[in-house]
Amino acid sequence: MQSNVLVFAKRSLKLSKIQSGVGLGLAAFGIFVIFTLSLLVGTSDAAVFLISVSFMTLGLLMFTLPVTLLYVYDKNNGVLEYLLSLGWNQSDVFKQYLKAALFLAVILFTGEGAAILIAGAITWSTAVFLLDLLMLFLTAFLGFSVVSLVTMAMMAFSSLQKQRVGANTPLATVIGVPFIFPTFYLSFIGFIPELIVFLSLCILAAALSAGLLLLSSRLIRREKMLP
Repeated sequence: MQSNVLVFAKRSLKLSKIQSGVGLGLAAFGIFVIFTLSLLVGTSDAAVFLISVSFMTLGLLMFTLPVTLLYVYDKNNGVLEYLLSLGWNQSDVFKQYLKAALFLAVILFTGEGAAILIAGAITWSTAVFLLDLLMLFLTAFLGFSVVSLVTMAMMAFSSLQKQRVGANTPLATVIGVPFIFPTFYLSFIGFIPELIVFLSLCILAAALSAGLLLLSSRLIRREKMLP
């Protein structure tokens, strides 16, 4: 089966530019925060650096939301029906849109990573540079996990709807809130507890998204993906 990830990604960005723009803005603000903290506090208060991870993760989520809109658009216009007629199953369809979402997340994350590494180099501090690397690792782990979960959950939700409605982007955001919103307040509990909570949220989101993908063919009947 030939991959159409790039095509799906391009179509999603053309379909909705607002969410992508908001995602870019949030990511840029997260980079600004980590750059400012690097200059102002160094590593004296490492816990506050995690606020930048929250903004950058939310940026990744918003930047990839157009993929869920594309899924609903394709469902209503018979594209999913065409893909199923080619011999794809429900899991194959979900994987293509999930890969497109992750592809967009990788693009934005690459930009975040380059900007943060430059910021770390400007500070000329090995400790800050290593802390920046840790922030990137946490952003990737939490961001990709949440993007996968929200994308899978919204496709499943849209497939189960009886009426032709939109992707219900507010619901998509709400699904990601329990995994991102608490991280804005973790700086009050100390660095090590923060890391434990962060990693726990990452593992939970990744496990739920993997479960939805593995069960997609059983949970979603083929006729639910027809217009």
